[in-house]
Amino acid sequence: MSVLIHHRLYYRTIPNRLLANIKAGFANRGTIENSWIAMYPITIETPGQHHVRVYTGGLTIRHHRTRQQFEFAVQPDGHLWRLHQLHLVEN
Repeated sequence: MSVLIHHRLYYRTIPNRLLANIKAGFANRGTIENSWIAMYPITIETPGQHHVRVYTGGLTIRHHRTRQQFEFAVQPDGHLWRLHQLHLVEN
């Protein structure tokens, strides 16, 4: 029983740790207004026909009068696999 509890707690904290690292990397770009990460990884196929397990997520950053929205895919080891700017909104 304790092994099962440990397994669940450990694997549910991985996405939270990954999101904290992503947010720390964006802290100098402005105020992080919103962020999220999927709690379970997905498998995506790379152009070289390799399969990579990643957690997907996103965040919104406000800097002065500009709001930027990003989406990301990060591997469980913390390697940022993909980062894509979705929107740039000026108020």
